[in-house]
Amino acid sequence: MRLYLGGFFSFYVPQRPLWLEVKLESPQPLRKILQQQGIPLPEVALTVVNGELVDVEQAVVTDEDEVRLYPPIDGG
Repeated sequence: MRLYLGGFFSFYVPQRPLWLEVKLESPQPLRKILQQQGIPLPEVALTVVNGELVDVEQAVVTDEDEVRLYPPIDGG
């Protein structure tokens, strides 16, 4: 699974990559994968799987999926 870490999410992962490759042997709940990576679910505002907006709490992903995470956007 390819995981895009938009905004500040890369700060939670060593070396601060924009993309992570996560090997999945079987379908997994996305929330479980993010928790394993240290990404706090309450900070995820938008989740896109294979180009479709999904609920991060309900999404189940496979090794073939592309997932993009985005935090809330705040202006100033």
